[in-house]
Amino acid sequence: MRRIIAGSLASLLIVGAAALPAQAKENEPSKPTIAGIVAASGGEFDNTRSDYDILLNAVQTAGLVDALNDPAANLTVFAPNDRAFIMLARDLGFKGWNEAGAWEFLVGALTQLGNGDPIPVLTNVLLYHVAPARLGILDVALSNKVDTLLGASFGVKFVVLVDADPNFTNPVVLPLASNIKAANGIVHTISRVLLPVNL
Repeated sequence: MRRIIAGSLASLLIVGAAALPAQAKENEPSKPTIAGIVAASGGEFDNTRSDYDILLNAVQTAGLVDALNDPAANLTVFAPNDRAFIMLARDLGFKGWNEAGAWEFLVGALTQLGNGDPIPVLTNVLLYHVAPARLGILDVALSNKVDTLLGASFGVKFVVLVDADPNFTNPVVLPLASNIKAANGIVHTISRVLLPVNL
C-alpha cells in the first residue's frame, strides 16, 4: 500500500500542473459531459478492466444519466473502473474475474441489501461518488474530506479515499487516469468502489 501511495504522490506532482483550481470554471462545451466520458466505454462487458462498462450499466440502472449529462452542472465524479467493481464483488464472495458476472453478483447483493429492490441502494452508492463542485486532483489531495451528493462525506489522505467501511481496501485515485476534464466537471478514476456504509 505504501508503494501505491508513494507512486501516486510522485505522479500527482506531474499531473498537478494541469489541475483545475477549486473554484468553478465556465462550462467547456467542446468537451463531452461526464455522462459522455463514462458512455465512451460503450457499456458492453469485455476484458478491458480500466474502462467504465460496469459504472455505465450502474448509472443507467439508477437513472442518473441525465444528471451526469447536465451541461450546467459542476460536478466531480470519482469513477470506479471495471476492475474496482470486480474487486468489490470478490470482496463480497464472487469467485470470478469477468465483468458480466461481477455486475450480476453485485445486483444480487444490492437486491438483498434493498429488501428486494436494488435501485435505492445502488443510487446511494453512486451519489457517494459525486461531489457537487469541480475538484482538481490537487484540491482533492490537499483536503481532509470530500462532501458528496449523498449528503455524506468521505475522508482523504493524499490520494487515498477513506470511506465508511473500515474492513475493505480504501480506493486510491489513479493519477494517470485522473483530472479528466468534462464540460460539466471532472472525472477521477479510482481503484475501488466507495462504500457509504459499513457492510
